[in-house]
Amino acid sequence: MAQSKRSGPEILGAAKRARVERDGADKASWLSLLGARLPARELALATDCGGSVGPVSALADLGVPFRHIFACESDPSSQQLLASQDSRPERLFGSMIGRDRGCYCLVSGRWMPMPKVQPDIYISNAGTHGPNPDRFFAAVKYIMEYQPRVVILEDLVAACRQDPQGNLPADAILALLEQAGDYEVDAYQVLASNYGLPQRRQRVYYVMVGRQFLRPSRRSGQAPDAEARLERVREGLEQLHVNVAGASQSLDAEDLLSELDGPTLCCRLNSDASDASDGSGSSAIDEATKGIESLLAMSADASYLHRRLRHELRLAADDLTYFSEAGPQLAKWLRTYREADLCQIHWLRARSQGREIRFVSISQDAHRASLSFTGEIPTLAANTRLWSYRLQRVLRGQEMMMLQGFKPLHWRLGSLSESTISRIAGSAMSVHMIAAILAAVLASVDLKAPVQEARRRTISLAELRSRYAGIRQRLNGLRRHARLGA
Repeated sequence: MAQSKRSGPEILGAAKRARVERDGADKASWLSLLGARLPARELALATDCGGSVGPVSALADLGVPFRHIFACESDPSSQQLLASQDSRPERLFGSMIGRDRGCYCLVSGRWMPMPKVQPDIYISNAGTHGPNPDRFFAAVKYIMEYQPRVVILEDLVAACRQDPQGNLPADAILALLEQAGDYEVDAYQVLASNYGLPQRRQRVYYVMVGRQFLRPSRRSGQAPDAEARLERVREGLEQLHVNVAGASQSLDAEDLLSELDGPTLCCRLNSDASDASDGSGSSAIDEATKGIESLLAMSADASYLHRRLRHELRLAADDLTYFSEAGPQLAKWLRTYREADLCQIHWLRARSQGREIRFVSISQDAHRASLSFTGEIPTLAANTRLWSYRLQRVLRGQEMMMLQGFKPLHWRLGSLSESTISRIAGSAMSVHMIAAILAAVLASVDLKAPVQEARRRTISLAELRSRYAGIRQRLNGLRRHARLGA
């Protein structure tokens, strides 16, 4: 089986076990809820360009048997994590570009060619708005050459924002994907909080399904030419949203962490609180200030930005109230004075507005920091570090994995550091989001035919870049998909 289940003693109590079992059962019911028909064999999965741990966890939670024929991971830590699992990919590569003649496989330790089979499912998060757009063209090249039966591409929501010419990048991407073969192609904006995650994460998913594998839409009264469209996927996403919203209460990140982490978290919080309450009166304030001052000093530019932000928010320049309340915790968990002052500025701002602030991203500049006044955390990214005002600390790596939908006990994290686990969690695809897309797509297709050898036709990255540029020019302000975009 391709599910990675980590065996070992359950140390976090009955509350965690109940929540994990309930969460897994909920996702496992999604396929039956949507009427999906899985073939009596393992599906062939291929993943590209980072985030592979997300689809692997999603398929395992959905209860879908699969074999991971290859994965391509650009992040060395993600490579190490995937290679250390019992259910590691059959082939694990480190580069998407220039792999036509094969790549060094991190599983076998030798040079190996790409698998010459047509995957059932191909998943990539190499969008045009990533750090290297050539990865997107490499993904399109793979699709054109190997013709996967189902393709899911993840992109940032910026693809649905107009450029200066009035075009949506998503329109040009869809037009290019329509040239990849005999596919039905559509795009969907998915919000993590719609599917049970307390996170303000929004992504665009481009879905491609071979026309011969499509099932007709469930809605009656549609014209025959409309039945082959991917409306069934949209219907499935809507149905899952309604089902999750009806079955769960309001989302709260800290409640999720405390329920999953059980008595361990409570002990740590009590210990932290006792550390913070040692001493009394002015001596405690002096200790707090001394601890804060021991942090790495701010640069002149950061100091200027913080003074200007205080002035814009009409906050007193010498108001250090939050330092006196949470100084020991700030000194314990943060690295620099800039991070501590950022937490203080936004706490003072919320207090002046009569609001309670819950989370702030300390990895951003003070004037651009993502804030949360509810139980939903800001969007996680590879470099995100979140300060929780209620817990008075930075969220740990395994906690960020939980807030992406992972079950850390099912992964062999080994000697990975907290910062490394946080980076893996932030850069991975969100489990609940990709699980929702996969459930809706699997309910829309019939993949019973066995996997066949791929009939390759080669195309260069240069030609794909030229095609994409030509499409952007031809659109010239036209909107092809009005439902995309703000």
